[in-house]
Amino acid sequence: MSSFDSLTLALEAWFDTPLPYLPDALRERIVQEFFPMPWDKLSAEQRRSVALQLDYQHDPAMENDRQDWWDFFQRMDAVKAQITDWNAVATPTADELALKEKRLAELQRELARMDAQVRHARGDYFPQRELNDAKDEAPVAAPTQAVRYIAYPKAMHQLAARLGATPEELAAWVFWGPGQGGIAAYVNANELDPPPRFHYGFGGNDDYVSPLMATWFSEEEIAHFSPTERYITGEALIQRWKDKPGLQAEAFILAKIRESRLQDIHPGFGGTRGTFQEHDDFPPLTSGLFMVSQVEQVEAEDFAKPVDRGPTSTPIEQPINDPAEDSVGHGGPSAATQPNAIFLGMENLSASELTIAFVGDRGESGLGANNMLEISARGETRRIALAGLNLVDRRRGCLNSQGVILLGMAHKKTLTRTDQNARKMSRLRDVFRLHLGINKDPFEAYRKGRGWVPHFRISDKRGAADARAKREAERRTESFEDLTERGNSFANSGRSERSFNDDDDDAASAWLRENDPDARA
Repeated sequence: MSSFDSLTLALEAWFDTPLPYLPDALRERIVQEFFPMPWDKLSAEQRRSVALQLDYQHDPAMENDRQDWWDFFQRMDAVKAQITDWNAVATPTADELALKEKRLAELQRELARMDAQVRHARGDYFPQRELNDAKDEAPVAAPTQAVRYIAYPKAMHQLAARLGATPEELAAWVFWGPGQGGIAAYVNANELDPPPRFHYGFGGNDDYVSPLMATWFSEEEIAHFSPTERYITGEALIQRWKDKPGLQAEAFILAKIRESRLQDIHPGFGGTRGTFQEHDDFPPLTSGLFMVSQVEQVEAEDFAKPVDRGPTSTPIEQPINDPAEDSVGHGGPSAATQPNAIFLGMENLSASELTIAFVGDRGESGLGANNMLEISARGETRRIALAGLNLVDRRRGCLNSQGVILLGMAHKKTLTRTDQNARKMSRLRDVFRLHLGINKDPFEAYRKGRGWVPHFRISDKRGAADARAKREAERRTESFEDLTERGNSFANSGRSERSFNDDDDDAASAWLRENDPDARA
């Protein structure tokens, strides 16, 4: 049972009452929590708005929402940083100028979409809380525009009519959320204002559509939602490919998953038995969701003829291996669908130019479906799934040996030189060579007491935003729109990640044994 004591509910019958006439306990609470905003300088509506904001900041039920907004503003800051970087890029040739203008246009559209989302987000009506005690200043006016919510059937009807969306596709967008190009869903919007965010829990029922029946959506967001990715189910993908001559559709899909060219998404489990083949409790491949862009890329590269893609895509006219196809490095997929392609296309990229961080779920929850590596080089940053870099044991659904070693390096672990560990380091070098185009050794030569020291910078930032969001939520009282207008930078909080300095080879070896799937096999 929650111990949260809502200030709004406590004040429900008292918003029109001057401070001296309030009950003693309630008056003391107002003096403490409203400081430095004087109760008697605010209207009844402004008092209610401040109470709602304070509840939002402290209610444990809103923790996921606060985290979502934190991640959202981090992403917004990243987009602004990219715009700044691209504006500074020299363009000596017409092709380079065209590329710059195209990329800036894309980023400006993304920023405009995010700005619109901020303006229409449910947190907007919270008033700005002045951090000064100027008695003669006029009180801050509270925005009056409320967010309108519509139930799932109406939202689904509008998305189907405008985009040709399916319920399964909406589930994928809800799974990713607004911060990853998806959409936000809510529950109890007919009863609560603001309503809590809906989030899929991991595990449980294979059916990820039924939970949507209880969800609500922002009417404004539904009307203007423009997906960054389209999705089809595994069942639909099998039907799409089943008539290809000589092709066993399901076996082919499984092969593309093992090649990390297709990603099977499941909102309730993260993935399907397509990835976790030895886990009978995971849902079948047919229930998974696949990115249409990845599907089309496979068709362009592996099929001799275009596939009828239906209403969500356009047939590709060029045959496989056509020189005009936009492929990047090693005959791999294009940068449009494979985030690592940007690094493969960088000429003579060295490990010292890389900055790598484990990102995703908070550290104490382990590595899950949302964990990735955030990789930066030469002004470009991409988030790449661990599985896409061959750092995951797909059979067990956990890090493989090279993934464990890389995580250990992020925690300043040293590794004893043995034949087995040397082989693991060799496989880790292959990861950098094959997926990032690093042809020179990304590690310094082994030294006793130091192990293999990386030439690149690496850290573990899983859950880093959570602590910052909690700390920020305690003092942030400004509306999200005001924060955006002021250009507050969430990314530069100055918080350093906790490191585990341990130069003891024996201790490091023990840590590796505890986390290394090979050691447990």
